[in-house]
Amino acid sequence: MTIATMTDARDLSRFDELPVELIDELPEAGDATTTRRSGLGNSFDRVQSGIQGWLRHWEPLQLPAFTAVRDVMPDDDRGRSSLHAAPTRPDGAVRLTASVYDRPNRSGGPLAWSRNWASLAVLPPAREAGRLFYRFSAASRLVLDGQADLSLVSTSVNFGVVADAAKQSPFQTPGFATPIVRPLVGVQCRADVDATSSQTFEGSIAVRQGDTPAMAFVIGTDLLFEHGWVRMHEGSSTWIGPSEAGASGTIEFRYAPAALLRLLGHLDDPHTVD
Repeated sequence: MTIATMTDARDLSRFDELPVELIDELPEAGDATTTRRSGLGNSFDRVQSGIQGWLRHWEPLQLPAFTAVRDVMPDDDRGRSSLHAAPTRPDGAVRLTASVYDRPNRSGGPLAWSRNWASLAVLPPAREAGRLFYRFSAASRLVLDGQADLSLVSTSVNFGVVADAAKQSPFQTPGFATPIVRPLVGVQCRADVDATSSQTFEGSIAVRQGDTPAMAFVIGTDLLFEHGWVRMHEGSSTWIGPSEAGASGTIEFRYAPAALLRLLGHLDDPHTVD
């Protein structure tokens, strides 16, 4: 048999020819001397299981306890907010109660309360250039009771993320002042109100090797009220948690190296010769 010589032009035309002389020399199918061959190389199972395991795995990140950062109240509230918050814990939640009364004959417009709490989470440095992927859920519950001419309670969550906390604060990202979600808006304080809302978010940001990403969350609660009484009972809260069922206070992230992303971008390319 003559061994074909590859030219610089990569002439592959001769490889379309079947080596009939070699096929004629193959043993009979029923030849008892034929043994099972080995050396086929590793199967694709290990690659497949590795990819599937990587796709399922997300790193958990515990949020630090939220800190009160803003408290707005009516001037005649004697210097203390009527929106009371329990001490926060590193569980991603802010819990509130309220008991408010406004006499029917009071003159002036509606009374308004607004409070905010913030948390800043710093992620481990990126080992390679690529993208940081993240996901989390934001949810609120309001347990209310009351009777008033006007009584509306709303909740909000603001979110910001930066690739490197050493270069920029996530609180200063474009659009941070606009809530990423308002879980509950204008819930009226009526008898036995129990309202709940939840929403899941996913996103990503480009990172360089050595970057230390950071995420900022701000939880807000607003109460607009006039002439009557309102109670916000225990159980009223807003919290940040994982995208799937699980304890609040944990968000999820993962890094994808740039080399992997480039490879994924070419997986659909056909392996054909033009």
